[in-house]
Amino acid sequence: MVQAVVQQLAAPYTATDARNAAASGAAALLTLPDARLIFVKGQRERAVPVRTVSPAGAAASWWGPDWSPVDELDLEEAVNPYLPASAPRVLWRLNTHGWQLLAFEGLPGRDADYTPGSPDLALVTNALAELAAVPAPAIRLPTAWDRWGYYCTADQQEHLTGTTLLHTDPASTNVLVHDGRAHLVDWSWPAVGPPWADPALAAIRLVSTGGHTPEQAWDWATRVPAWNDTDPRKVAAFTRAEARRWRDLAAEQVPTAASIAEAASAWADAIAAHA
Repeated sequence: MVQAVVQQLAAPYTATDARNAAASGAAALLTLPDARLIFVKGQRERAVPVRTVSPAGAAASWWGPDWSPVDELDLEEAVNPYLPASAPRVLWRLNTHGWQLLAFEGLPGRDADYTPGSPDLALVTNALAELAAVPAPAIRLPTAWDRWGYYCTADQQEHLTGTTLLHTDPASTNVLVHDGRAHLVDWSWPAVGPPWADPALAAIRLVSTGGHTPEQAWDWATRVPAWNDTDPRKVAAFTRAEARRWRDLAAEQVPTAASIAEAASAWADAIAAHA
């Protein structure tokens, strides 16, 4: 596999394993002799199908029983041309020695700091505002209802309806800060839905990862213009669905899931108070 990548790049490289990439199968940041950076993530072609972020039965029209991490690569490659300018672009795709590899423009930088008072928060807000203005492209993508409908009642489907492109996982480890800008990376789970969904999900992480109070998270969410045009009752229903999803993942012993579920519930209560 290493030799195939060398041939693809037509140059030697040094590689640094990427942190926080357990779900990627393999992930590394490559440095070329001319100092260019390329980020490569890969999955085995015959990777064992994995359970999605939603239980079996949720989004049955989208995720079938054979869904695998390679399908995530396919989805990430398909949506890449439509992402906001701050997102790294796909450079090439390589099938070699039983691996599917997807290469992106590499960026130096670090994970965003979600703690109160961090200067990164304004940059993250800017990135979320930029994304909230991006319409979903005319390609097949899951909807927010596909992702969260299992955890909602049927009458809440309209709450998750929208035409905006969503990232759906704005954890601090998926936000790279470089040169005064926040870059949303790892688009393995794009979706179509309301423009306030990503700010709501990011606010959960401000509470769970950053240590914000729910009211502090509310203050930051209001700095994304799309947030201010929504109905708090819809956002609360969505956030409670996210809390239920994380409680299911906690039952499966997914690390940190319990704390995220607790943060999502507290955040939903705060949103409901604004209704």
